[in-house]
Amino acid sequence: MRWKITIEGMDEFGGRDAAEVVIEKDIGRLSDGEIGLTIADGKTIMGCLQQLVVKQQCEAYVLTSRYCTDCQTFRRIKDYGKRKIRTVYGRVEVSNPRIMNCRRCLPYFCDASAVLRDICPDQATPELMELSARMGSLMPYRKAADVLAEFLPIPSTESFMTLRHRTMKLGERLDEKARDRAWFEPPSSSEHKQAELDLPNDPEREFVVSIDTAHVRGSRSEKARTFEIAVARCGRGRRGSPPGHYFATVDSKRELRSRTLQALQHEGYVGRGEVTVISDGAEIMKRLPKALPKPTAHILDWFHIAMKIQPLQQMADHIVRTSATRSSQAISIGDDVRSVKWKLWHGQTDRAIERLERIMTALAIQSSRAEASAKRLLDLAQPLLTYIRSNRDAIVNYGARYQSGRRIASSLAEPAVDSFVSRRMVKKQQMQWTLRGAHRLMQVRAAALNGDLRERLAWQPPKPTHRHHLTWMFEPTPPLLKAA
Repeated sequence: MRWKITIEGMDEFGGRDAAEVVIEKDIGRLSDGEIGLTIADGKTIMGCLQQLVVKQQCEAYVLTSRYCTDCQTFRRIKDYGKRKIRTVYGRVEVSNPRIMNCRRCLPYFCDASAVLRDICPDQATPELMELSARMGSLMPYRKAADVLAEFLPIPSTESFMTLRHRTMKLGERLDEKARDRAWFEPPSSSEHKQAELDLPNDPEREFVVSIDTAHVRGSRSEKARTFEIAVARCGRGRRGSPPGHYFATVDSKRELRSRTLQALQHEGYVGRGEVTVISDGAEIMKRLPKALPKPTAHILDWFHIAMKIQPLQQMADHIVRTSATRSSQAISIGDDVRSVKWKLWHGQTDRAIERLERIMTALAIQSSRAEASAKRLLDLAQPLLTYIRSNRDAIVNYGARYQSGRRIASSLAEPAVDSFVSRRMVKKQQMQWTLRGAHRLMQVRAAALNGDLRERLAWQPPKPTHRHHLTWMFEPTPPLLKAA
């Protein structure tokens, strides 16, 4: 069987162009299961159609660019060149003429410019750039290049290095647009509470920022072997509410505040309402609550507290179970550990510290008698005491928050670190990263996971609506006004 597809296009000026595609199908291949069009046939059809459409569009754009709106004549073409435009349906080579300036309007200014550079400055369509960056941020570059070549009529020149270059370029653009947006459209950060009726037990009134850090292997050009990436997710305070937007940054000193406010703005934050930052108590994360507008509270993640108490509790219970005499002192240590956890759950930090110091005193006496179990318990209790003391102000009444339906753990940030950074840059990946490359990749990955990559790339700063006070010095004076 022989199929002949005729494609005909007509532009705005009445010009017509046509192309033909021939597809042959052998009836003997039906027994092998080859029914209908294959991926190769689809690549052939879409590649031919793309050639026709792109050439006709470029010719129409060149024709409209030659027209001078002042003197209503066509500008002269200096010479012709070739320009390769890469699209999602293949590479198209089009004629790229250089058009001279209008000699009637500008007789003393002789210059020529290639107009196709305006519509395609990267020699690739924005859709291909966006698709390449999204795939490059979600999987390794070589794997992403293979996937694109498998389903799209993309030539072999689209290597993994090209994919990496496009991902880094879009990451740089996203970073620049984020800075411009923070300058032209700064999120509201006025320090006042909600204007409506005060409902302290309403979780929807609270905005939660769950933040954590991920360690990435640095390249040889970096000073340290690893560096940190701050990963956060912003959402509402009610448990079970939508998790919200991702954001990540390497520069946690200068950009952490602006990125947090932009993510909160996506969730409806306009400077009103309470903001709560939940972290694991790292020193680098303690800067964020101080930089955000008030009222902002910092809460220590309950999951990290429980994970630090759990080995101490397991060790104490093991001593009670294996003790032949089941002495009252061993039972007392197990009850005291459970009491410490109960007091921390209800926000009684000072009483928990006192009880933990009492446990450590009893363990120190037992360890002096060469008891191995007491030494092990003492080694586990000392880091816990230091952790609680250094984060005393960030421990709240977790029981009351949990009963009111609010978040008490950084459950939004913990999976984010695993799915956002680790799977792409740490786990089973042998790549070494620079600070700049990791930061740009994370911008693309965050936009891809949030689903607003195209929206963020299409954002433009607002045009100025007022006249600058020095503009009049560079404007020509109208003839009638000059004569008057």
